[in-house]
This record gives sequence, C-alpha cells and structure tokens, in this order.
Amino acid sequence: MSKLDELNPLFYPRAVAVVGATDNPSKHGNWYLRSILGRGFPREHAYPVNPNEDKVLGIKSYPRVQDVPEQLDYVIFAVPRRLAKDILRDCVEAKVKFVVIFTSGFSESDLAPEEGRKLERELLEIISGSGTRIVGPNGMGVYSFDGHLSYPYLYNPPEDGPVSFASQSGGHTVGLAIMADFWSNIRFNKIVSFGNAIDLEVTDYLEYFAEDPKTKVINIYVEGVRDGPRFFRALREAIRVKPVVVWKGGWTSGGSRATLSHTGSLAGSNRIWRVVLKQAGAVQVFGMEELCDVTMAFLRINPPRGLNTAILGGGGGQSVVSTDECESAGLKVPPFSPETREKLSKIIPDIGTGIANPIDASYFVYNDLSMYSSLLDLVDKDPKIDFIILQHEAMLGERDEELFRILKDAKERLEKPFALVLYPSGGPFKYTPEMEAERLKLVKKYLDNGFLIYPSVYRASNAVCKVVWYYNFLQRCEKIENAEVPLKTA
Repeated sequence: MSKLDELNPLFYPRAVAVVGATDNPSKHGNWYLRSILGRGFPREHAYPVNPNEDKVLGIKSYPRVQDVPEQLDYVIFAVPRRLAKDILRDCVEAKVKFVVIFTSGFSESDLAPEEGRKLERELLEIISGSGTRIVGPNGMGVYSFDGHLSYPYLYNPPEDGPVSFASQSGGHTVGLAIMADFWSNIRFNKIVSFGNAIDLEVTDYLEYFAEDPKTKVINIYVEGVRDGPRFFRALREAIRVKPVVVWKGGWTSGGSRATLSHTGSLAGSNRIWRVVLKQAGAVQVFGMEELCDVTMAFLRINPPRGLNTAILGGGGGQSVVSTDECESAGLKVPPFSPETREKLSKIIPDIGTGIANPIDASYFVYNDLSMYSSLLDLVDKDPKIDFIILQHEAMLGERDEELFRILKDAKERLEKPFALVLYPSGGPFKYTPEMEAERLKLVKKYLDNGFLIYPSVYRASNAVCKVVWYYNFLQRCEKIENAEVPLKTA
C-alpha cells in the first residue's frame, strides 16, 4: 500500500467522532466539534461521543465509540489522560483507522515523565496488531482544506494553498498559518500537529506529502525523530519531487533541554542534523519568519540560474549596506557588463550616482519613477545577472500607485526572477502608525499581484539563495545519476 492510500483516510475521513464532545463552550470537546463543523464537515458524518450528553451542538450524542452507526476513520480524544486507554480499546474494537490524542501529560510531563512514558507504551500495546494508528499524544491533529478538518485555535483561511506542514508543535501550526497568510499570502492544503509521535511520526507525514498531488512545497517543524536513517531516506526521496523546508527545534543547548518538556523528544546532535539535512537536500531554516520567507520564494519565482544579483534603488550608503546584506546571505553582486554600464550611463546622470552594481539613481529616480522601467529592462538583459532586487520606500498615495503600475508592467515582461524590498517611508513627515498601516496595505497589494516582496535585502537574499542552493543540489544529483560509469574489465 502506498503512503498516499495509507494516510488518505486521516486527511479525508468519511466519518469523524469527537470523544468528550460537549455543549460547554469552555471545553476542548466543544471547540473540536465546532471547528470541524465550521470547516464544512458534513453534520451527518460528525459524531459527538459522551455518555453524559444526549445531543451536542444539535447532533445526537453516543455513549461509546462502538455505538456510532458508521465506520469511523478519525476519532479525536478530548478527554482526561486517565480515560485514554479505555477509549483507545473502544476504538480498536470499533476498527477506527486513526485517533488523535489531544490529551497531554505523557512523556513530555515535567512532573511524571516516567509514568507518562509507561502510559505511552501501554497505548502502543493496545493498538498492536490492529489497524488503528495514533496521532499524538499531546498533538492537535489535522487541518485539511479539502477534507474539511480543523482544530481549535487554528486560523481557517477561505482559500486553499499549495503548502503542507507537519509540525511537532501545535502552537507553531497556528502561528505559521496566521503569519504566512498575512505576510506572504501563503496558504496551506494540509497541516498535522503530531506531538509526541509515539506511533505515526514526522517521516510518515513527509512520505505522504511527497506523494500528495495537492502539496507543492513541504514545511516541517521537528524536535526529534525515532528512526534517523528512515527519516534521511524519506528526505532524499521527497526532495527529488518537491522542496522540503525544515525548521529543527531545540537547536541550542537550552532549546534542546526544552524539547523534553514539550514533546518528550531527544533533539540529538545539532552537527549531525545540519549534515543530514544538507546531504539529503532539505532546506534548513531557523525560525518561523525564515520558513515563510523561503517558502514564498519557492512559490513565487522561477529559480535563478545562479547567484549573481543586481540591486537597484537606494542612496550611496544604502547601496553599500545592501551589497553587504546580499553577499552575507550567500548571493553575489558582480559589476555589470561594460555594455550594460554604457547604456546605464545614458539614463542616469553622473551626479552622486552609481551604475556599477548596485545602481544608485539617487533622487533622479524619485523624481521620475518611470526610470525604473528602463533600468530593469537593461539589467534583465545583462548576461552576468541571474536575479534582481529592487529596493524602494513606501511613498503613499498617488506616487505609490504610479510605482505599482510601473513595477507590475516590468515584472510581467522580465525574464529573470525579481524581488521587491519595500521600506517604511523616509519622507519629510513623522512616521506614524497610520502610515505603517498604509504601507502594510501596499505590501498586501503587491502580494496579491504575485510579487516576491520582503522588508529587507537580507531576508530577500537569504530566501532566494536557499532556493538556488536547492535547485543546484537537484542538478548535481541528476549529473551523478546520469554519469557514465566505465565497465570493469577482467
């Protein structure tokens, strides 16, 4: 059985039950059922299970899982830890395919980790030999846009997306869904919060997302794995078909200790993790912000052929700093070709400007924004350039509208990938919260029109550099695989 067939009932269940469902709005059992119904899951296939309730949210409630009059694919435990074993036995008896044990207090417990680990072993013994699989414990479960699933706290965007996210942290799934949507217009097709991962672990979800036709980019947050070699093999196979961006938690010594009380995971050697991720071809990031940055770059531009970058805009000092930021991130800022410089000199007056790369058009371009059209076209044709960054500040009002039209027209005709860095206004007025709100509206407008946009040159450069590294890795792998191996002679 393929991993797609194995886990499809988890992400596309036909029938779901919430054990511990209640009309009490302060209980998680209520929140889970409401979140599923809110995602549009059919009420006739959503079952509250609670021996103390006749109806929950207007739906008939059942005393036990076995009493539900339909084969269940997906059951959520929103009950105290002491009830977990008995309910899991009920699920095995009812041949439930997947259970999400939201309940905490297992191996991640600071107060009684040994007792928690013992209970986890007992849960595994209960499902041994059965067809029932566990997500968690201490995990929030599944969000699936097409499967109409969600869980409490998770922002539910109205549109689908091409990214799927497997996270050992439930809080990070919520935070990323919100941050990625607001700052990067990234939306998700599937998310799974798998917690302590005593049964299904990150490698299972990685293998599934690699096969999933709805997933174009895979995001992972992981604190530890049980089977390192299997995870490495799955990574190597997955990156051949789609990018995998990995955020490894517990990177510092303090963070490594904290993983034990979060999901009970051993973080392992950071040096080994770095080597494993690099050798497998995964793109490593070190925070949620960077995860968004890199994922957006994968989604919004074709990969640059190389690292050579042109920078446009800004004053003399900003040109120096932008070059530092760009090259610190791993890109290069080479001089333009002599032909390009000659043509640039006919457009940009030789008064306090620079045309070698970066292009500093000083106040001339601020007075005549249409100059950007000619500059971008020239740089786009330079054979030494692979990628273009244009940095500018929000001017607000009609001038921003003019700049937007110019850049939108240019982006549609440029052959090389292009990123925009939009700074707060440096104009003569005091910068106020209201002006920043207008700038954020402008950022969203660029995002809605397909731009790759960042708040700094470094963040743009770092994200694009990692995209280039990934595609170069694929090319190296392809060359090795296609290399002719000489036959051995006797």
